[in-house]
Amino acid sequence: MAITSEKLPKTGYSKETPNFYLLNAGAWVKNLKWDKTESKWAFDLIGATSGGSKITIKNTYRQVEVDGIFTTPVGSDMIEEAEATAELNFIEMTLDNLKMILLADATESGEGGDFPPGYTIIKPKDKITTTDYVENMAYVGTLAGSDKPIIIIFHYAICTSGLEVEPKDKEEAIYTVTFEARTGADNLDTMALPVTILYPKMDVAPAKAPMLAEKQIDGAPEASKVKDEDKGATK
Repeated sequence: MAITSEKLPKTGYSKETPNFYLLNAGAWVKNLKWDKTESKWAFDLIGATSGGSKITIKNTYRQVEVDGIFTTPVGSDMIEEAEATAELNFIEMTLDNLKMILLADATESGEGGDFPPGYTIIKPKDKITTTDYVENMAYVGTLAGSDKPIIIIFHYAICTSGLEVEPKDKEEAIYTVTFEARTGADNLDTMALPVTILYPKMDVAPAKAPMLAEKQIDGAPEASKVKDEDKGATK
């Protein structure tokens, strides 16, 4: 809604601002589906992270060059490429994640084999198959003013970074893995990003999230400091 006022604002802060903080690191899941019959989500956890994650969703544009035009006019931008990537800082090293990261097959060791019993043998493949694409991966985050999560879904995700890990004394190994979204084979006529965002409606009474630091909003007076532990309430 447009604001009409004799004065222009000195900050973008408003009484609604605390409702729209994106809180904490959130969680990542895969194979997310909504069961409309049961009104429940079905999903697989990907694993614990440490240091959060990084989401990049962007288009690459090409400007059409026309003789006699010396600035970039409206309408001359063409989408040349669309990409969506997610960098996850895993602290949990699971069998399923190693298979997903390395695009690998897994077999069980046994008596008389090349390796002792009690192990799963993981071997990277020499060819990518359709089963190496995860149907979807989703970031599940928290907006301060809603009891429902914000969900960012990456369709047909595949790991493009491989595995790079640095184990050290007195530390838990954290390794960063990059996934990219892909367009389904039945939808190749589109240049739209293979991403879906589910944005929740704001609740009347914002939910509360404890144990977060005080924030100072750009341009807002000191009295407008907001504690995340009192999110939804303007100081």
